Amino acid sequence: MSKTKNSFLTGYREFQTSLIVSCKPGYSEKTLHDIFETGNFHEELEVLLNKEGKIIFITMYPIDNKERKFDTNKKRYLEKIKPVCDYISIIYDNQTIDYMRKISESVYVLEREFRTLIEIIFLKEKGANWFKDYFHNKDNEKKRTINRDNILELIDNPLDNLDFVHLKNFVEERIRFSSSSISDRLNIIEDLLTSNTTVGGTRDDLELMLVELSKIKEHTHSKKTELKVSELYKHITSDLAKEWGELYNFRNPWAHNHCLMTKSDLIKYEELASSVLKKIRTEITLLSLLNSGKEFVLGREKLKLSIAHFPSLGTSFCRMKLEFNSKGTQHILEVHEATYVEFFEIIGILSRFAGFNYNLNLDHLRMNPFILNKIEEYGNKLFCNEELLSKLDSNLIELEGLLSEFDEKYELKKLEGAMFTMKNDVDQLLNKIFKQN
Repeated sequence: MSKTKNSFLTGYREFQTSLIVSCKPGYSEKTLHDIFETGNFHEELEVLLNKEGKIIFITMYPIDNKERKFDTNKKRYLEKIKPVCDYISIIYDNQTIDYMRKISESVYVLEREFRTLIEIIFLKEKGANWFKDYFHNKDNEKKRTINRDNILELIDNPLDNLDFVHLKNFVEERIRFSSSSISDRLNIIEDLLTSNTTVGGTRDDLELMLVELSKIKEHTHSKKTELKVSELYKHITSDLAKEWGELYNFRNPWAHNHCLMTKSDLIKYEELASSVLKKIRTEITLLSLLNSGKEFVLGREKLKLSIAHFPSLGTSFCRMKLEFNSKGTQHILEVHEATYVEFFEIIGILSRFAGFNYNLNLDHLRMNPFILNKIEEYGNKLFCNEELLSKLDSNLIELEGLLSEFDEKYELKKLEGAMFTMKNDVDQLLNKIFKQN
């Protein structure tokens, strides 16, 4: 664990849980110690106990090199002592701090990118007064500048006056203007018609159909008079609204300082956050790298990195390709659902591979894919770099090693003979299909 001068965690073990416990009548500190001894914990876990009056203080931590099992062993020990205790509370848990730190960073990125996406869309479409004209609601807004540095008076960021809950409501409220909502209701009516096989059920089903038809009428009227968010976003769908709502539930323990979070809690949060972030970043990629065309390309025939937009079933995805020739053999790396993040990762990998140094730091571009002129400047310099082109011919093993650092996310393949011809034919056909759309 990194330690700084003012860190609250200075000197604390990375894995440690501290408890306060009160035993049921007839049980004592010795009982808790005996449970530890007879439960075969001593090979993986250390437990310290001390009694003061009726309270027993416990600290547990993993033996060196057994940290990965600490979550499991902690739970197992708590399960063993629970029947003999009438009170157990956690007073400190270092793993929870670590998980909260990870969630805190993730929540910042998620909210920032989502708010940015909304701002860019509406600023482009509706001008500087977009928030006031369409979303302003003083009952839901908080004055974020109170007791804060006056630098906040210099910026707008109107969505920052809405907290996570109201941002969640923003998504859910705008979903009702989506064309998919009408489609869903028509499907409900179709199901009612096709499943109605008895006379007894006819009246109830007709009443349900009338309800659904009135909702469709309401939706249609709304679509004529309100801003149609579904026309502006490809990924703000009912699925995203649902995921954002679930994300709020996972975010609660972080926001309200719950005493304990587990590895399984973190994994569930990360999986959900990753799904939401992928949708948001796809939208940002379409607005930035692909704003002026269906494909964004760096390099030329010998070495080329491209990302292209493909519409699919009412939504969109971006496909990224790295293509180059090494000793007469064509090589390709493809990511079928890429965003600007993967695009920059490949540029970063190639920069490391070539030992490429430029007066523009790639890290300053990674989180702002809208600075296209500088991205193109950096990319054109890199892809013309003689050291990079030379190493592609002489040392592909090193490049494959750098790619492997990303947990099998990227795989370099050779295209030879018939496979190369077929690949080109398929790509040309797909491009024709999607250009027609």
